[in-house]
Amino acid sequence: MLRIQRYAEHFGSLATDDGVEAMLRELGVKRRPMLGDPPRSPYEAVLQIKSLGMLLSFTERNYWENLPENLHGKSDELVFTNISVTSGIPGRIKPYDGEMPFGLDWNDTRAQARDRLVAQGHGDVLHAYKRDAWWLADYRLRVTYQPGDLGQAEQAGLYDISLGIAMPASDAPFVAADYPSPEQIRDLFGRSAHSEEFRRAFRDFDPDGLVAAVEHEAVNRKCEFGFELYFDPRHRADDGTPAFVGLDMVRDRLGDSRPWLGGLPSGLGFDDSPAVLQEKIGRKADQWQESHTWGVARWYSPDQLLWINFDTLDNRLESVSLLAPGYRDDLRK
Repeated sequence: MLRIQRYAEHFGSLATDDGVEAMLRELGVKRRPMLGDPPRSPYEAVLQIKSLGMLLSFTERNYWENLPENLHGKSDELVFTNISVTSGIPGRIKPYDGEMPFGLDWNDTRAQARDRLVAQGHGDVLHAYKRDAWWLADYRLRVTYQPGDLGQAEQAGLYDISLGIAMPASDAPFVAADYPSPEQIRDLFGRSAHSEEFRRAFRDFDPDGLVAAVEHEAVNRKCEFGFELYFDPRHRADDGTPAFVGLDMVRDRLGDSRPWLGGLPSGLGFDDSPAVLQEKIGRKADQWQESHTWGVARWYSPDQLLWINFDTLDNRLESVSLLAPGYRDDLRK
């Protein structure tokens, strides 16, 4: 009998590892994972086994290990990172009929699935949303409920179950002595990067380098410091340089980013589920869009635009932006 929890023991191994090779033989897979040309983003190779209702995912090693960006996609080595099984799509993919992980059943309701995980001691690691994600010690368990369309009302039953490991953390996250607070960021809107206030707020983040780059509307320092700065060439500060109009703060390993370790507005945290956003911020979003894998929400107010990108696979935040009012009013149309 197929046992995907046993296969998950090989997560983090190379596709050429003896254990992974044995798994592929057991599954009757003759071809081996390869990156496409051009590769899928983010450097992912997928093996779909329709006859078994399974999908295996592998990620290019240099990208996975956060080596320099110029090396991404250049290795022939792939890391086994994810396995998914499905209840089937008539005429396209057969249902998985092997051993179900954690005692789940394709006929489970959402409440029954959650109860099973609670009974096994995993209730406190649930990141709940339309799809449920349990952040277990060794990997993430994600359950998608019928009918497989996150925009429709729930029907009884499970549609898809996936197990996958999170990307390795940054080797050496940048830790500043002092991060600007959300209030300080808002107070800097409209100012020059040359101003004493701006240089003081970003004194630990190479302010001379930031000043040198202000003619670029977006100054990307995600790999170094976990943020991207925005300067608007259409609106000038008192000294004639592009005015500071915003900051985008990102979680660790959003691609090859380091984490922003400063505070986020409204007491938010990058591990928050999208389900808690409107409660923490205190009102309904002005704009909310999402897909099976990601989403975006925006709140407009007189003193700022709060823009949040979130992940609907693991149910967490990807980035949080504070932007000056009026800077992206084109999005309100």
